[in-house]
Amino acid sequence: MLKRYKPSAGVEIDLEKRIPLAAGLGGGSSDAANVIFNLNAIWNLNLSQAEKEGIAAQFGSDICFFLQGGVAWGTGRGEIISPAEDIEIDHILLVKPDFGISAASAYSLSKPAVAEGKRQFALDSWRDDCFNRLEAGIRESYKEIDAILRQLENLKARPVLMSGSGSTCFGIFDNAEELTTCQQCFNQAGYWTKKVRTITRKEYQSVFKA
Repeated sequence: MLKRYKPSAGVEIDLEKRIPLAAGLGGGSSDAANVIFNLNAIWNLNLSQAEKEGIAAQFGSDICFFLQGGVAWGTGRGEIISPAEDIEIDHILLVKPDFGISAASAYSLSKPAVAEGKRQFALDSWRDDCFNRLEAGIRESYKEIDAILRQLENLKARPVLMSGSGSTCFGIFDNAEELTTCQQCFNQAGYWTKKVRTITRKEYQSVFKA
């Protein structure tokens, strides 16, 4: 952006990371989206949404999503974002082992779907339709990921999935009590855990601002 738009002043960025690295949680991509958003404001570039997304798509397939937030369909290679209706979910538990997985490693282990194995997803049946195409290859090569997912299932989470390219896994619970019991179990075993919830697009955009 500095090279393309040649603003009259530079910028200094201090970044405090709260989302673990190589965790499959979109930490780096959301940081990148935040930089694009704020440089646009600081330098008074008045870029359109399409122009910001064009910059974002050069650096990562999911950065465009973080310029909008909420629930969305990602098509193309993930950079074409179509907003969808918000899904508000409480009682989500994140569990991360003490290692990360690079996106390159995750994709190298992925198993592309054959025609008869392709999955469909519907917003009104999200609990039954959730899946992660990268998960199977990771579970075979990283046995600890497989064990975490099995333990989440055993402790009443549904659905249970790996987040993004890993290594974080998550489970969704029916109530706070079941989540707390599960979280205590993983904490005692030395895992990083975090209780989270989904947020609406409006809520996301209210805090994602210059």
